[in-house]
Amino acid sequence: MRLAFSLVSVLLAGAAHAAPLTVATDLPPVQSLVSMVMGDRGEAVLLMDQGADPHHFQLRPSQARNLANADTVIWMGPEMTVWLDQARQSMRADANDLALLEVADTIHRPYVDHAGGMEHDDHDHQEHIHEDHDDHVHSGDDPHAWLDPSNARIWVDAIEHHLTELDPEGAAIYAANAKLASETLTALSDQVVATLAPYHEQPIVVFHDAYGHFAARFDVNVAGAIALGDAAAPSAAHLSQLRDVISERGAACIFAEPQHNPAMVQQIASDLGLRTGVLDPMGSSLELGPDLYPALIRGMADSIATCQKG
Repeated sequence: MRLAFSLVSVLLAGAAHAAPLTVATDLPPVQSLVSMVMGDRGEAVLLMDQGADPHHFQLRPSQARNLANADTVIWMGPEMTVWLDQARQSMRADANDLALLEVADTIHRPYVDHAGGMEHDDHDHQEHIHEDHDDHVHSGDDPHAWLDPSNARIWVDAIEHHLTELDPEGAAIYAANAKLASETLTALSDQVVATLAPYHEQPIVVFHDAYGHFAARFDVNVAGAIALGDAAAPSAAHLSQLRDVISERGAACIFAEPQHNPAMVQQIASDLGLRTGVLDPMGSSLELGPDLYPALIRGMADSIATCQKG
């Protein structure tokens, strides 16, 4: 069953606002969650180009103007999009922005960081291979927290309260939409659990070390990642060790990402006889709007299940 956030426009029919809010957002998943709560009451503007590197993006003049003209910014936080942190400090004098990673009760998960080898994370049984790679190797908290829909449910409530503070006249609309969003996200999680249930014991290999939140929530067995940092090319030693882990663990599927060159994934798959798939954790290939977030999470589950089934 497809989940679509199609009732937003119905909830908001006839709800006019003399000066609708404009919310600047950093990532497509954040833009989607904000759109779920706002509906037609205002506009959620995505600052970053879809498919761009979220860690090293630079605003064009038109995007900088969107930021300067926005009523507020709702974003992941500087741990994920440092470029927006820098732009906010230079362009915005107010402090009414909402960083989702700082919302109370947000589930935080650390990267498993063990240089030169593998370390087992008792929280989600993943094994990761890490190496020294300038300042791009992941360590500390994993900021890809939107990949756990439990966080998304927490955040839609925070977004509702934040928007209501800025636009009290829209309180009833935001509350109704947040309730609908929470129900949609609960149903989404149930769907993904059912989709992935048969494949808990089958390890996969991912392109980018970014799936800890998704793997922990849905019990996905990630054996390793090709790239351990967002801007770092993997070393020959890491790739050699990764191949050993794939063979030892019996992984059958390796996944590319749409915003990265798939050549390395294809080479490893060819050498080791693996099946391939694509995971899109940013929603870079999806249509912006309230339906993007459910489609992103559901699409990742479907891609894993399809590959594992062979």
